[in-house]
Amino acid sequence: MIRTRGAMRLAAALAALALVVGCQQNVQPSPTPTTTASPTATRPRFELATYQFALQTKGKIRVAIRSGALPLSDRPTSGNSIGKAQGFEPDLAREIAKAIFGTADDPDGHIEWISVDDSTRVSALTSAQADISMAAIAIADDTRKTIDLSDPYLTLGQRLLVKKSNDQIREIADVATGEQTVCAVKDSNSETELKKITNDRAKILELSTFDFCMQALVSGAADAVVNDEAALLPLVAKQPNDLKLAGKAFATHGLGIGIEKNASGDRQGFLEFVNSTLLALVANRTWAKLYQQDVAPVSGDTKQLPTD
Repeated sequence: MIRTRGAMRLAAALAALALVVGCQQNVQPSPTPTTTASPTATRPRFELATYQFALQTKGKIRVAIRSGALPLSDRPTSGNSIGKAQGFEPDLAREIAKAIFGTADDPDGHIEWISVDDSTRVSALTSAQADISMAAIAIADDTRKTIDLSDPYLTLGQRLLVKKSNDQIREIADVATGEQTVCAVKDSNSETELKKITNDRAKILELSTFDFCMQALVSGAADAVVNDEAALLPLVAKQPNDLKLAGKAFATHGLGIGIEKNASGDRQGFLEFVNSTLLALVANRTWAKLYQQDVAPVSGDTKQLPTD
């Protein structure tokens, strides 16, 4: 369970909106956040000193995303969809763009996609290359020393990866008997958490790299591999006929939208705006619709809230 300050704020706000959400259970989900003032308004109105007003004036928001990380994000370099951002994180970014520029325009017309990887997803903000970074940044106090992070927009955790044909491993309890072999990178957080949740009863094959663990899974030397969902989801997306995720996630953590710190007052009100937009997307069930559309076919989960 997430214990971050952002998660607690989000949970409190969601409790206040529970009646609103409950009333919307049988209503067709709206694809847009509730920030537009009226059907005739072309753009929301913001205080002049806010960063969202500055972005609206420029007509562009720069969004850092990763490639090759579906179902979370991708930006193909070939094929019919070349250059078009795809996945859960880009779709959420489009909703944020709508909240800034209104719903009359194609949100992609207001977004400049910035390609990053795990090593540049934070520096893209501190070097002023991107306005927000939606690149699976885990919410952590150490990261908050460098950038601001929104309330969680998704919860991931450690999980088991098995062959599609494996019917013996369906839950974590199935590997706590010692009858199945789980490969883990030696001394990794995944190994530590697996030992903890199974009370040291899992039969673990320790190897030096994740690639070696995948080779062990393919060869049959291991029945499962344990790792963070952020690393496992793209593998299942690429090989849906060969691989699948098993059991529920454990040792979970939240992912936050990265924003450059408001050190000099140039990001005034922006973190609060992003958090309120996320809350609106949850309340009108757009978040749940996007998760079901983008992530659920790969993860096998159904989620209603970012903290699920």
